[in-house]
Amino acid sequence: MSSIDFITQGVYYRIRHPMYSALVLYSLGHALVIPNWVAGPANLVAFAILFTLRVRAEEQMMSDTFGDEYATYVARTKRLVPGVW
Repeated sequence: MSSIDFITQGVYYRIRHPMYSALVLYSLGHALVIPNWVAGPANLVAFAILFTLRVRAEEQMMSDTFGDEYATYVARTKRLVPGVW
């Protein structure tokens, strides 16, 4: 049986979902650069759907796997933006 490491260093020290944080920045940039009021914000809509459907399930899986250690981590970090959310 292999063990799974719970990483809380580096970018994970402050936020739990750095990949989704990067997608937020990408989506915002996309919305600002594309000069079309439909195509520009479309990526933000796609991200919102992805985030809504995935993050809760991922955090539940982490909680099931790491228990109290993950609960402590959740209490001291934010989901996407350090110090904000």
